[in-house]
Parts: sequence; structure tokens; C-alpha cells
Amino acid sequence: MARSRINSKSRDLVQDRGAVLVSVVRGEQIHMDMTLNWLTNLTGYTLTAKIVEADSASLDHTATDGSQLPTAVKTGGQVVTLPIIDTTVSDNAFVVVIPETLVDNFTTKPLPEKPSYGWIGLEVKDNASGNAQKIWKPFRGLVEILYSPSEA
Repeated sequence: MARSRINSKSRDLVQDRGAVLVSVVRGEQIHMDMTLNWLTNLTGYTLTAKIVEADSASLDHTATDGSQLPTAVKTGGQVVTLPIIDTTVSDNAFVVVIPETLVDNFTTKPLPEKPSYGWIGLEVKDNASGNAQKIWKPFRGLVEILYSPSEA
């Protein structure tokens, strides 16, 4: 059997289901229930979730082919650390909160038919140090923040 080329993308040893899309309306406060299936106990783990503001001011929102999604971080944009609710660390479940104030300091606020965007990610660290520490990034994706008349 012939070997694959060294830069082959046919087999990924670290797999996930890909990135997600989280769509929220400005002013909503969303609780996202999370379960880390490879762990049974979160004692000693550090969980960090953030949303980074995307550069969405120059997007052509009239494009219908899905090509107009942000591709760059907003220069000088906001990085929002999301609250995490974990009332029972002896299990593998917790809640990530997208706060109602998410876009309050964003440079580009959502308008009708012109959402604002950011990227969301979750980081999980064990309590080891140096090369013995394991760090996972099990959840990442695009956040679409839609206009809400009640926030005007």
C-alpha cells in the first residue's frame, strides 16, 4: 500500500464536528448548556469563553450567496469574556452565558438587515503545568448579532 503525501488532509487525528453558528438578537441574554463528554468531573479545570468582535462594517449585506461573512478581527475591537455558571463542579456540565450587553461596546452595532459579527470560543485547561498541561478548544464559531427594535 502506498503512503499518503506528507501534507495530505485525508485524515485528521484531532477531530470535531466543526465550527458552529450562534445567532442572537441584540439585548438577549442566552444560556448555552455545555457538557464535556470526555470528562466526568470539572474539579481542577479552568474554563474560559470569549467573543472577539469581527470587522463587519464593510460587509455587503445584500449578497445572498453567503459569501459576505467577516474574515478579519476588528482592529481595536472588543474582546468579551463570557460568564460561566458551574454550580456543580463534580460533574461535566456547565452553562456559558452570552450577556445582554454583548455589543454595547462593539464598534459596529447591528442594524436592520445588517448584523454585527464576532467569533466565539471555549478553552478548557487542566491543572497541570508546563508540557504536562492539556488545553482543549472544544467549541468555536461565528456569532451573528441581529438588530432589535427594543434596543433602539
